[in-house]
Amino acid sequence: MLKRFTVENFSSFKDEQIFDLTAGKTTILREHISKFQDVNILKTSVIYGANASGKSNLIKAIDFSRRIILNDLSGVDTYKKHFRLSSSCLKKQSSFEFEIEIEGKFYSYGFSAFLQNKKITEEWLFSRTKTGSKLIFERKDSAIIFGTQLSTGEAKSRFEIYADDMKNQPSKLFLTEIASKELTIEAASIINNLFEWIKEKLIIIYPDDKFNGMRAINQDLAKSLTKYLNKFDTGVVAINSIDEDFDAGFKDIPEALKSQIENDLSKDNVNEIIIHGIGREPQYLTIFKSSDGELKVRKLGLIHGKSIQETFELKDESDGTRRLLDFIPLISKFSLGFTIIIDEFDRSLHPKLTREFFNLFNEVNAMNSQLIVTTHESTLLDLELLRRDEIWFIEKDETDSSTLFSLNKFNLRYDSKIEKAYLLGRYGAIPLFNELNLGQDNGV
Repeated sequence: MLKRFTVENFSSFKDEQIFDLTAGKTTILREHISKFQDVNILKTSVIYGANASGKSNLIKAIDFSRRIILNDLSGVDTYKKHFRLSSSCLKKQSSFEFEIEIEGKFYSYGFSAFLQNKKITEEWLFSRTKTGSKLIFERKDSAIIFGTQLSTGEAKSRFEIYADDMKNQPSKLFLTEIASKELTIEAASIINNLFEWIKEKLIIIYPDDKFNGMRAINQDLAKSLTKYLNKFDTGVVAINSIDEDFDAGFKDIPEALKSQIENDLSKDNVNEIIIHGIGREPQYLTIFKSSDGELKVRKLGLIHGKSIQETFELKDESDGTRRLLDFIPLISKFSLGFTIIIDEFDRSLHPKLTREFFNLFNEVNAMNSQLIVTTHESTLLDLELLRRDEIWFIEKDETDSSTLFSLNKFNLRYDSKIEKAYLLGRYGAIPLFNELNLGQDNGV
């Protein structure tokens, strides 16, 4: 689970900002927390703010640092990613830190870098307890020092060699280097587990993303989709598939793409190709080889109607139904220990549906999964649905830098009507409109 994320000098964040999912002392909705020996972690969090306040930039900061960990700095676009509204920030380090729970223990991993010249300046990994921290490794420029775990026994000589190799890799993280070696020695296990969590357990979805959790349409998937589309009152009564010949199904796509698909499917180890859309056209397609070797296209079909039933393609559905189809495969992740982060969660969804999605998450989450979203949907601001410490705000300060704070900092009654108070500006993080001069000199 994600316990805390810290960012500094990235995008709209000038000064250090901390997004903390440590549960506060609130006693309501105890089922919304995961309990560990030393600390309790929140399972959900909702982030509010005006347009351009920095909500999406917080998600981008998490994703940006994740991509650096997976690919190193040389494989990530770092151009003008620092806070650009202060001249001093160009020559200042940017920093990112994750505090993560893995198998009931907590670890702080982070790094600092000069993004302009793609140079890692600091990197650190500590194990954390309620009473303190224990060094696993720490890097300053090219020098790396190790804690006991990596400096004794069989590990000592190995890690000294790896540390020496890093002197010529200023854009690569030591964590990434060690994880790439797939070491089986016990000393490297926490590094491997941490890297694996960041790679596999952290899911980030942007507004235009298509969640790639769906594979080919089969009976089990069709049953699951039908169940949830019916629950969310979309009018879809069943899921079907529409099979067409390859040429007929792809008659409007570029010939170059058709040729590429045909070439890929001619390989012995490729039996199907999944496509989530072509251009702006929303589609969910499976291209496969039939038993006689012919290429076929299987389209997702959604059946509407009670007395008279008709099958519609995905492109015929509403934006809300399409958005749900992006989200429904996530439901299978709710009980598997994933941290799911969604930007603009409420896009194209009815307010009651967004609320029901949160209720569903809390119903099925049995394995310390997390759901973190940015939203404008104020109806979620309800202390019967969310705890105070689950609600966060972002707003710009006088330097146009994003600042992050929790509703928990306000002294509120447990029966407070926080939606109304938020819309009235009591907590900040709402748009402020300047008076518009409608004089004749404005050219309109």
